[in-house]
This record gives sequence, structure tokens and C-alpha cells, in this order.
Amino acid sequence: MYSFDQQTPGLSTKSWLCQVLKYLGQGMQCVLVTIVETKGSTPRNVGAQMVITADEIWQTIGGGALEFDLMSRANVMLAGSGSGAWGRDFIKVTLGPDMGQCCGGSLSLLLEKFGPTEETTLKVIAAVANADTKLAHPFVDSIPLRVVKSVEQSNRSLVILPVDRRQVPLFIYGAGHVGRAVVPRLYGLGFEVFLVDVAASRFPANDGNTASHLVAKRPEILAGRAPAGSVHLVMTHDHALDEAICHTILSRGEFGFLGLIGSATKKARFVRRLRQAGVTPQIMERLVCPIGIAEINDKAPNMVAMSVAAQLAMWLQATGNCWSESCEPMGVSGVKDG
Repeated sequence: MYSFDQQTPGLSTKSWLCQVLKYLGQGMQCVLVTIVETKGSTPRNVGAQMVITADEIWQTIGGGALEFDLMSRANVMLAGSGSGAWGRDFIKVTLGPDMGQCCGGSLSLLLEKFGPTEETTLKVIAAVANADTKLAHPFVDSIPLRVVKSVEQSNRSLVILPVDRRQVPLFIYGAGHVGRAVVPRLYGLGFEVFLVDVAASRFPANDGNTASHLVAKRPEILAGRAPAGSVHLVMTHDHALDEAICHTILSRGEFGFLGLIGSATKKARFVRRLRQAGVTPQIMERLVCPIGIAEINDKAPNMVAMSVAAQLAMWLQATGNCWSESCEPMGVSGVKDG
């Protein structure tokens, strides 16, 4: 049986720190751009970050003219040879007058240059950091990043931000057509996806390494061992197995979201049986069935998958766990219009 590590995990590959260290390991200097303050309407919120090298960008702070301007500023920083260690630039931008963008707000941004001089310190931070670690980013040159160990808050000389965002564990029970279709639609949302089924032969040969495959002869036991706060999507080939998995999750009560594929009739039958099995009405109300948003009612697997992904994106936003866009680097010519 798969055993989940209940301790705080290290950094995810979606952390800006992991991406910066990847670039540095390839011999590429880079600039981290962070939004540290916003007023009015802006394309992204405080904490949004992107990394810029001479050849590509990772993530986005909103695109448009602002992003092109930041790329130019970053290239100047990258070309400079005498800026010393921990080079920084702090700027304030009003999007309408300064950039001609339709957003009428303003924002402050911090640009931090990383090269070989900073690499050792970044590696030390990465070795001890996890999703709960916060770093102090000074606004002036020459002062290193540091881990914040107290209740220190941002001020006029620095901003304190988490180094990572914790991924939400998400379990899909059933590697059938819908389960397989859901997996790629969840990429970039901030989930750690596990595709669960009773036999290895039921998994797809290649799903882009976007989900871990877990073989469980009794998936309901695995569900009982999932980390608290996990998301569960139940869509196996067997209604009795679906019910057993739901019973375990609901009885335990420590889940973030529980979705069951099926009709209102299936839900009514499950609710009656699970109530007889001792599940309380308060917990039972959290069972979502049918799954997906009402605006998409097509039952084709890909359409169901998109509907479920949209529903989970809304859940992430409502619970404050919303991640940013896909974390794949793209060439500097790929900046979005805005």
C-alpha cells in the first residue's frame, strides 16, 4: 500500500527558486520580478512572479507593454558587469499613463538579479525551504535574501513572501476515459495529481508525467490514508467501489473537496445508503454529485474533464489556494498581449 509522507515536503518544481537554480545550473543568469504592491485594477496580484533570462521567460506578471518594459530592464541588469552581488531595481508603474495598458491601476515591482555570486546562498535556502518557508526580499542592493523565522512583516525596505505554494493533493479514482481526460486539464492549477486504479494495466501508457499512478487493490483504504485537505474525484468502473471510497472519505471528514461522477439519481441512492451507514447530514452535504459546472452539460469525456477542471479552479479560488498560470518557460517572443 502506498504510504504518504505526512511531514512538510520540500520545494515543488513550480517554485521560482527551483527555476532560478535550474537556470544558474545551465550557466544562465536571470532576474526575478515580483509584484510587491498594487492599487486599483492590475493584471496580477501581489506576489505574482516571473523569471527572465536573456532567452526566455518563466511565468508572467500580466503580459502586455509592462512585461516588455520589464524584459528590457532585466536585460540591462543582466548585461551589467559592475552591479555587484544581489543587484536590485525597485520601480513603480501606473499602467495607463506609463504603459498605455487598459488596466487603470498602479503597481510596485522588485527586480532581483541572480548569478554565480548568489547561487551558493540560494542553494542553502533551497536545502532547508519548504512550502511554509518565507523569505525577506530587500529593496536595495548588496543585502542577501534570508529566511524569515519570526512574525516579521513587510515594510518600506523589504517584502516578505512565501518561497513556494503548497500543492493540493488530488486523487482521481478510476483510470477510465474521464479520469484520463481530467489529468491533463489540471496541469498548472497547483495540484499534485494521483491517478488510482486496481491494476497497472488500466493506466494510460503516457499521460505526460502529469500524474502519479497508484495501484490499489482496495482504493477505499488508500483514500483513508490520503493527506488531510485532499481533493478526491471518484469515477471508478464499479458503483459499489465508488460507494466504498465515498464512505471512507466522508466518515473521516478530513477532505477539501469530494466529487462523485454520476447523475442526481445516483447521488440520491448513495446519500440514502451512506446516511444509513452513519455519515452525518452535515458531512453528506459536502458530497458534490454530479461533478462539473452546470454551464457545460456535454457528457463526452473531454467535455466532462473541462467542466470538472473549471469547477476545481473555482474551488481553488474560493479557498485561497489558487495558483498562477502554467510554469513552462517560453521564448521571449511569446509574451502575451495586454
